[in-house]
Amino acid sequence: MRRIRKAAKKILPSVLWVIGLIVCFIPALFMVNPAGYFPLLAYLFATLVSGLYLLGLRKSLEWEEGGGTATVRRGTRQSFGLVLHNRGPLVYPSLKVRLRLSDLFGGTDSTLETEMALVPFERRQMDMNISFTHIGDYTVSVDRVSIGDLIGLFKRTGDGGAAHGVQVLPHIWRIYSFPLSHQVNNENPLARQSSDREGMDYVGVREYAQGDPIKSIHWKLSAHTLSYMTKQMTTIGMTGLAVVIDLYSSREEAEARMELYDALVEGTCALCAYALKNHLDHELFYFDRDGMRKTRAFQREEELDRLAADLPKVVPDKHDYPVEQLLHRCAVDLYGKNNVALVTSEVTTETIELLTRIHLRGRYPSLLFVLPKGLTELEEAEALAPLRSLDAYRIPWFAYSDPAELEGGSMA
Repeated sequence: MRRIRKAAKKILPSVLWVIGLIVCFIPALFMVNPAGYFPLLAYLFATLVSGLYLLGLRKSLEWEEGGGTATVRRGTRQSFGLVLHNRGPLVYPSLKVRLRLSDLFGGTDSTLETEMALVPFERRQMDMNISFTHIGDYTVSVDRVSIGDLIGLFKRTGDGGAAHGVQVLPHIWRIYSFPLSHQVNNENPLARQSSDREGMDYVGVREYAQGDPIKSIHWKLSAHTLSYMTKQMTTIGMTGLAVVIDLYSSREEAEARMELYDALVEGTCALCAYALKNHLDHELFYFDRDGMRKTRAFQREEELDRLAADLPKVVPDKHDYPVEQLLHRCAVDLYGKNNVALVTSEVTTETIELLTRIHLRGRYPSLLFVLPKGLTELEEAEALAPLRSLDAYRIPWFAYSDPAELEGGSMA
């Protein structure tokens, strides 16, 4: 439907010109003297003059774009400067300038068009305010400049100039409280038997719980007690917070993926800012744009602004950036943080099992879950259903769709 309206708008001037031509030809049909042809001749003459006038305008226009790379915070507006200069003695009756704003994936996110007229030798400064609603690197450029003739029949279109970069930074939301434990499972002095798992020590047994790996079952004792018993392991943990960000999303729509990206990145930044504010030792685990596994700690909040530049875009293939590897590392790392927070928009059975396993190994996992916007109550309930199994282990989780919900939020 949109294409039909666009095509109709394009051919409308030609249709109106033909109608005008027919109307001007009517007097010639009913009048026997040459005066009946005057309206038709005048109409054709005006058309010719208008076309020639447009040819005279094509060399007189210059424009200058505001250059450089701008840095803005998500949700704010940035002024894009453009100077138009009419160097000739003719009036520009119709001048349309269209700006193009790219999206996170290189496509066109939006366009902004303005129309004006320029008198002879006029130099006009234009400031177009553009709102940047998503995190990432974007480009703003003059996409097209259209010059119209006197009667609106003819039009000349020229391409714009170079694109200018805009880096949109994440908004830093302030979490009021977050469930953290300051207890650490230090190495038990009675434990002398080293396990075959990295960073884990055998300190006793307990009854089997869902999520325990098969290889941790104490088979001899299980046969003796006639119930499954699990070797109880512990680590040399350290007080602090490990944050894991999962950028995988099965959503295909570009706008939905950009909204999820905003919520994931800003949720991660909110957790790191909370750790900085409360002087907590913290680490961020993620895959960079090259697919390399990285660990990063922040000394100042300003460093969070550069995080998005190192993160990949929303990942369509989970196998390219397996967050399970990051969670496993947090679970088995000998000197890992005792609190582990996962920020994700996709929760699988494997994700739940890993969080449960981290809990059973004596650490304190939590989950920030990003819901897509626009879900119905039934769809939201279905999306949250897998998270209910975490309640049995008292693993805290928090679901949100708009990052603004994090501001002043209490997740304890």
